[in-house]
Amino acid sequence: MAREWQQTRYKQFVMPDTVYYQCLWAVRDLERMERRRAELIAEEKGMLRGVNLVSDRSSSFVVRRPTEEQAMERAILEERITSIRDALEIVPEEYRSFILSNIILKNSGKAYPDKIWKYWKQRFLYTVAKNLSLM
Repeated sequence: MAREWQQTRYKQFVMPDTVYYQCLWAVRDLERMERRRAELIAEEKGMLRGVNLVSDRSSSFVVRRPTEEQAMERAILEERITSIRDALEIVPEEYRSFILSNIILKNSGKAYPDKIWKYWKQRFLYTVAKNLSLM
């Protein structure tokens, strides 16, 4: 597996390495986040409203509000998904599949028709960072 390199020649889109890698992993996690959001929506539609009492390890009872917890999780997922999807919209359509394939599937990009996709990848990840308030 090749190391992931940031395109430093596009100075206006260079990020700290830690931010760059966070963005890569957020994009790689997109499918799981979308699946989890769909699960939460399905659960919400089938769930009875109310408060459940659940036992914790100390055998005392704690109040758990699954709908509140799930609503928070769903809101966070929706914000992250929207941030990534909105960033993808700035990329010309013909490069989107190359970029996602490179990031998610870790394809090298050697078979891609031209090198301009690297510019769009860097700009996409920079926009993801901005949208996720990492920069």
